[in-house]
Amino acid sequence: MLRIRILGGARRVGASGILLDTGKRKILLDYGSTPSKNPDFPLPVSPYEVDAIILSHAHIDHSGAIPLLYKGARGPTLISTPLTIELSDLLINDMIKINGRKLPFTKRELQKMLEHVLPVKYNEPIEIFDNIIVTLRNAGHVPGSASIEIEINGTKIWYTGDINLIETHLLEPADVVKDADVVIIESTYALKDHPDRKMEEKRFVRTVREIVEDGGVALIPAFAVGRAQEVMCILRHHGFDGRVALDGMAQLATSIFLAYPEYLKDYLELKYSVRHAKWMKSKSQRKKILKKPGAVVSPAGMLSGGWAEWYLKQVYDKERDAIIFVSFQVPGTMGHRILTEKRAIIGGKEREIKARVEHFELSSHSGRKELLEIISRLEDPKKIIVVHGEDEAASHFSMELRENHGLDAIAPYIGDIIYID
Repeated sequence: MLRIRILGGARRVGASGILLDTGKRKILLDYGSTPSKNPDFPLPVSPYEVDAIILSHAHIDHSGAIPLLYKGARGPTLISTPLTIELSDLLINDMIKINGRKLPFTKRELQKMLEHVLPVKYNEPIEIFDNIIVTLRNAGHVPGSASIEIEINGTKIWYTGDINLIETHLLEPADVVKDADVVIIESTYALKDHPDRKMEEKRFVRTVREIVEDGGVALIPAFAVGRAQEVMCILRHHGFDGRVALDGMAQLATSIFLAYPEYLKDYLELKYSVRHAKWMKSKSQRKKILKKPGAVVSPAGMLSGGWAEWYLKQVYDKERDAIIFVSFQVPGTMGHRILTEKRAIIGGKEREIKARVEHFELSSHSGRKELLEIISRLEDPKKIIVVHGEDEAASHFSMELRENHGLDAIAPYIGDIIYID
């Protein structure tokens, strides 16, 4: 009997981790942390018990706890796409830099993690153990991201990870594994439909243009891996001809993306979009760029560190400037408070945000409509496990799948074990 133990990411967004226990082998699907300066981790698991880790994508909420599993003498095999591995190295190194001794691991464990990598391309099945076959599918979330199809003794499990059916400038829509017996599906936006993507892009560029034409600076906090590059492509695609700056780790992530053109929908669009931007390299450059109207694209996406936090200190009290969020803001983050209250702790003091604050849904997650479309494409699932959503979203989505679609769906809690015959 297969046991699925939920270690993290249940009824919440962050610190994802799912353990598959076949009785002979234990396989971990993601092992992340919360994206904050004092990160939380999934339930602990012994590195001596785990035989393999399969990583869906590089974002810290899915990858940030993996080095913990390389503290012992033995290290499990880490399976992911080549691009995800390189991006994970970048993001976890940054996590170590920000948190330092607060973390229960160091660069030593990260290096050991990288020594146990087995890179796998999309749509190439590999048998990792007897009667256990893994196939990575395009997840449409960020370049290199994968949903995980794993067949164990004839039972097919499909873990969507973060999945997106909406075509973006960077990526084609995700693949759907229709014949899965067990589906572990995200629910970040299970209660909410995204606005029309093309209209939202136009509205976003129109707003940036308004701010710049009025003499202001548009600060666009954006995740270094995926969202920053998407924003650059959107600005160029819709004819924005103002000054654009790209800063922080988004520069390194962009260079990595460009080294893997096979994971991009349109390599040239990204290449030409980032050429249009000025890459910030020094404090003097940053101060100079703020003296004239323009757009600044900079991590972190929720203003929890990175150069975006420095820019925030320069623009928060200027009415002509703006802070434009382009991603989900997790409750408890600085970005969420600015978006909902227009207040934040800046320079150690409570501050009112006088700059204009806007939010645009340029999400790389499926919305409610797309999640239901995924469900409709499934042929005959025996079990649906709803994860990676806040409590209300996960519980309501699972209830809807039971009551309206006649599916055996649950929204487990952290620590729950689901048994699969």
